[in-house]
Amino acid sequence: MLFRSVLGRLAVQGALLTIPVAGLPALLAAQAVAPTGTVRGRVTDGATGRPLADVQLLVTGTRVGAVTNASGDFTLVGAPTGPRTVVLRRIGYQPVTRAVTVNAGGTTTLDVTLTVSAVNLSEVVVTGSAAPTEKSKVGTSIASLDSTMISRAQAVTVDQALQGKIAGAQISQNSGGPGGGGISVRLRGTNSFISGSDPLYIIDGVIVDNGSGQLADLGGRSNPQNRLADLNPQDIERVEVIRGAAAAALYGSRANNGVVQIFTKRGSIGKPRFSLNTRYGINELREQQPFNLYPFDVNGLPVSRFNYQDDIFRRSPSSEQNLTIEGGNDQTRYFISGNYADDQGILRSTSSQRTGARINLQQQLASNLVANVTSNFVTTNNQFQAFGEQNDYGIMGSLFFAPTNVNFRPVNGVYPLPPSLGTNPLLAIDRIRNPQTINRFIGSTKLTWTPRSNLLLDYTLGVDNSSFEQRQFVPRNAVLGTSPLATGRSQSVFQDTRVINQDGVGSYSWRLGDNIGLRTTAGFNYTSQRLRTTVATANGLAPVGELVSAGSVFAAGQTDIELRTLGFYAQQEVDWANRLFFTGAVRYDASSTFAPSERWQAFPKLSLSYVALENRAGLVNSLRLRTALGWAGSQPGIVNAYSQYITYAQLPFAGRPGFVNDVTFGIPTLRNERAREAEVGAEAGFLNGKVGVEATYYDRQVNDLLFFRPLATSTGFSRQFAPIGAMSNKGLELLVRTVNVDRKNLKWESTITYTRNRNLVERLNIQDFQSAGGYPNRIRVGEPAGVFYGSYAARDCVTGRLLVDSLGRYRRSNQAADMGATLAQRRAISNGTCNDSLNAVIGDPNPDWMGSLLNEFTIGRKLRVRVLLDGVFGNDVMNLSTRAQNAGIASNSKTFENELLPYGDPRKTAPGFNARTQGIFEYWVEDGSFVKLRELSATYAVEWAPLRRVFKEGVDLTLSGRNLAVWTRYSGYDPEINLFGTNAGGVGSGQTTAADRGFDFGGYPIPRTWSLSARFTY
Repeated sequence: MLFRSVLGRLAVQGALLTIPVAGLPALLAAQAVAPTGTVRGRVTDGATGRPLADVQLLVTGTRVGAVTNASGDFTLVGAPTGPRTVVLRRIGYQPVTRAVTVNAGGTTTLDVTLTVSAVNLSEVVVTGSAAPTEKSKVGTSIASLDSTMISRAQAVTVDQALQGKIAGAQISQNSGGPGGGGISVRLRGTNSFISGSDPLYIIDGVIVDNGSGQLADLGGRSNPQNRLADLNPQDIERVEVIRGAAAAALYGSRANNGVVQIFTKRGSIGKPRFSLNTRYGINELREQQPFNLYPFDVNGLPVSRFNYQDDIFRRSPSSEQNLTIEGGNDQTRYFISGNYADDQGILRSTSSQRTGARINLQQQLASNLVANVTSNFVTTNNQFQAFGEQNDYGIMGSLFFAPTNVNFRPVNGVYPLPPSLGTNPLLAIDRIRNPQTINRFIGSTKLTWTPRSNLLLDYTLGVDNSSFEQRQFVPRNAVLGTSPLATGRSQSVFQDTRVINQDGVGSYSWRLGDNIGLRTTAGFNYTSQRLRTTVATANGLAPVGELVSAGSVFAAGQTDIELRTLGFYAQQEVDWANRLFFTGAVRYDASSTFAPSERWQAFPKLSLSYVALENRAGLVNSLRLRTALGWAGSQPGIVNAYSQYITYAQLPFAGRPGFVNDVTFGIPTLRNERAREAEVGAEAGFLNGKVGVEATYYDRQVNDLLFFRPLATSTGFSRQFAPIGAMSNKGLELLVRTVNVDRKNLKWESTITYTRNRNLVERLNIQDFQSAGGYPNRIRVGEPAGVFYGSYAARDCVTGRLLVDSLGRYRRSNQAADMGATLAQRRAISNGTCNDSLNAVIGDPNPDWMGSLLNEFTIGRKLRVRVLLDGVFGNDVMNLSTRAQNAGIASNSKTFENELLPYGDPRKTAPGFNARTQGIFEYWVEDGSFVKLRELSATYAVEWAPLRRVFKEGVDLTLSGRNLAVWTRYSGYDPEINLFGTNAGGVGSGQTTAADRGFDFGGYPIPRTWSLSARFTY
């Protein structure tokens, strides 16, 4: 059947909303070139003497700046002549100001040492501020991580490297698949049902697609991989994260979930510098699940049982090679990198290989015109297996539903099928294939023109283009049953995604008197996104051949979706005496997703920052107070892009074309979700910079939440995508940095984060609803979004004890056979009214709080040790994997052994006890709290003199581990696993929301990883 999306166009006052790419106007007239000079030097740690990378330098009153390389070296090019002031800033160090004299055409040397500090208010940020701005001037909370923090994490993906380091961010690894698994990032709670939970991602000015949708059924709503996995963490210079609407207002209708902006390396002035990073690792299953291995059956007869976890899982290798070249001169800088990563999954026959290359260039076109070009091409080849909800041919589902008394090993090359459901998990490993190939290009061109020192003009053109090919092969007779799938299936899906954005910004600074500084900024953003998908599927495969053409029953489909967004914004900043800073801004947005009458929306923001103390000696060294108020929005995702229209599907009849309307009724007044957020906060430094504290309280209200409103079937439709209510998030974020010891031979630093968020569904204009189709959760007024809601074990209303039948089995709340057919009977059995409801709220997957503790030790000049613990507390997990094990067709859980014990054994449970628990969802709710040893690493700098003659900076050897230990009471593989983690709001968005989490059902276990790496630089 052919599906063709109805393409809409965004019209504004009768004109098609299109912005052409134009060259800079003839404004680039010849400018008088003032004499300039160069400042070179090195920055080192004041205690250890080791060079410092990622130090930001700026010549005050100018746009001249630089960042130190891994050797601590820097070059400031084009500095105006005469007496000048250079400001140096780095995360974790006290900012320093140095006076220099710049000579025309000459070079001035400036070597600086920095002192460790737990607070730094002068750090420069870009995200959410329209132009580079000191952090002290911004009234909102902005988190930032430099390349040092990211590289020390030894993570496979960028989002993995952020885990445990940002207060207010719940970064979860929802599965353990190779290539990074399915990572989800949730900033300040759940803020939308239908638009997913991930923030807006921007890489070097390019708005990128981080989708994780499946093109073939790899487990319904499971978490194979998101597309940040395509990005090489070694290429990153820094990451900035804004968590709330108050900071994200300048990004308009796409920023309700926050913004993550990633900046890649630009290279540095000097001779070519080569760096090779090589890493080899081992992945392994942390621990096996207990299965029913009792040697007797229900009749007491001997039986052989099998544990197939050793056949399914393995110790798997991983490796990564990364080569970079950087350098340049006063006019040209370059950064070139090549990367190859190979990650073999712990589940046999799964793997991920990434090959990438990057070229970043910076060219001084004129004394006041700079061009930056970034280009990144990546090819990712994945070999996945279905897991999660896929029980027909998924390995994990087949494992949990497979009886342990069946021998699944092949006989004469033929794999036996299970007696009741799905496939043989060993057959799936050996013969079922789900290969993926992703070719992706992310590139940008940015022109920066400064016709005057107080006027800055930027233009950015960005492109994110990916080609995604998904194939699937299920051989004939690999699946139990008589469905078409049992005759074999071959599928080929091609998807092309293109995102193009254009951004222009102008910033003008001036002063009113000696104490008042002003900066006015205005700009625009235009984004065009197109997604084209072609699907070809065949069943009834021939005994030989794996292509679609080997089938006998064919189907095909095609979609073409296009979205456009245009926004204009203006911002005014006022600086009084470099102490009090006020910012007011507004963005005016239009999106093709919304109805014409609701298309244009305004998103204002106001913020205030007051620096009471800065760089003072004594007990209290610095203090900043801040507050902000802002609005942001959410757009529907690709799946619901045309919800303002009635769409149609082709339905041929008797060989003739025909069409039928979709079940979703269009809404001509569709508008965006709208979030209002207020936040207050403070940063303070104590004990001469040894202790830094950052605290933020926020209150966010999201209105016009979009979801499907049910309609009477007499209308010809069953639902309508429309605003259905409001939701709030209120919380506290705390970040504490301490310098515990700072001596020549020992430095010990600690970072602590604490996050507490309270989510609440404030209002619904429809009835409470089950948000994930087929699962016991609920969106209910007065409860957190996604609470577990279902059957429970009835209790005595007076004593509180569990009610059981004559055999000692629990009474199910929703079964008349257990609780009586009438309300009077229920109350008589219950001894009260406490069991009147058939279902109840039985758990909450939302955590009470989250926290992390990072300790870093530098011992002498050569050894560095870091330990990261992070945890989630007070959340519930529904263990549906063990529930599947307890199903009658499987009966393979460890607890099922008690039902097989002989009579007279005090541990024996009644016949049918485990079958009875299938209907009690409360029984499967467990405490999901955990603490993980997320990162552990030790780095030793080998500085042997003969070695340094070849490698200038010696060789760094690092032994590291991730997810090494988990402290939890949860009985499954891992409490962090989440069935719906990254696909909420995706392809199955009609059945899944961003609030749906806390379900463990056939998930890919998260592996324990050890790795040894070396860095060579010359």
